[in-house]
Amino acid sequence: MAVVWQHYSEAVHYEVRSHGATMRLYANGIQHSEFHPRRLVTGSVWDLLWLPALFHAPQQCRRVLVLGLGGGSLVAPLQQLVAPELLVGVEMDPLHLRVAEEVFGIGGDGVELHCADARDWVAGWNGEPFDLIIEDLFAPVDRDVTRAVEASRSWFNRLAGMLSPSGTLVMNFGDYREFRSSAPAGRRLRKGWQAGFRFSTPDCHNAVVAWLRTPSDSKALRERVRSHRELSRALDKGRLNYQVRRLFGS
Repeated sequence: MAVVWQHYSEAVHYEVRSHGATMRLYANGIQHSEFHPRRLVTGSVWDLLWLPALFHAPQQCRRVLVLGLGGGSLVAPLQQLVAPELLVGVEMDPLHLRVAEEVFGIGGDGVELHCADARDWVAGWNGEPFDLIIEDLFAPVDRDVTRAVEASRSWFNRLAGMLSPSGTLVMNFGDYREFRSSAPAGRRLRKGWQAGFRFSTPDCHNAVVAWLRTPSDSKALRERVRSHRELSRALDKGRLNYQVRRLFGS
């Protein structure tokens, strides 16, 4: 891989490395984002984060919030697959936002990028609800990665309160054990949700969990994947390699 951009700041070494047309953002050797100008599928955790948007018809995702934008890996897939009227991205690391805008070319009409701590931004939010919230709050610690915000009951309820009545909340956990030990895994927090699903892929240990306000199932999800030419081809070729398991709901 060739290094196309790098920066040192506060003991963190940032790099963007290219492999063909694919560019990857690293902080202290840990990959945080991946971008390809002509390809939606990464074959890793970023696919799991946008896949839940396909549980429902695209027109149901008019307002989207991404907490933990990183370099913006989710922006292009969400724009192409659901075409939201507004996509808000919140990222605490200004250098990640710099890469998103200057190196990956993320932005444009209908995209709002904010450099802020997600906890502060959420606490100060007072606007229209979102149809899709993707929470991907991880931070490097030495050469490891851990959640930057505890998945507590209060945090989960705050995010749920920002959703529309038909909205979907997606959260990323380091692995399934971390999710099972978190407050959102408890039965008490299922009230008001129609279904819950866990996404995984052999490429990583992450457990991505989606909570749905309205009913859907994995069959509807797969049909929408198949209806999109690029995603269908990626599925056939094994590049879009995901497993989805229902956690609750009928």
